[in-house]
Amino acid sequence: MRNAVSFGCGTKMDGFWFEGRHYDLDAHGHLRDSGQWSPALGRALALRDDIDLGREHWWLIEFVRDYHQTYGTPPLMRVLVKALREHRDDPGLGSRELYRLFADSPVKQACKYGGLPPPDWCI
Repeated sequence: MRNAVSFGCGTKMDGFWFEGRHYDLDAHGHLRDSGQWSPALGRALALRDDIDLGREHWWLIEFVRDYHQTYGTPPLMRVLVKALREHRDDPGLGSRELYRLFADSPVKQACKYGGLPPPDWCI
């Protein structure tokens, strides 16, 4: 079980143990019940993937969660890029900065650590 000793969490076939409680995960590591999410659980899920969430990660996760709550779906990448430009007041920023935060897929990973289902439009 990776990170079990260091972070008090571990894995199980179809779930995740954190602080003495079992959480069901889908095949991609997303919570099956998004109502169980907490920032501490999001941090633990990220640490399980060797990602230490910093301030900018949390900005992205919170933006995606807020967007999902408003529109019922996570934002497209172009929406995230526009929001990042406004957030940092820098019109020259692009998707590269988002991929520096979450290299596999900024939207998909923000959903994963934010307790949301994976986007159904992701390939």
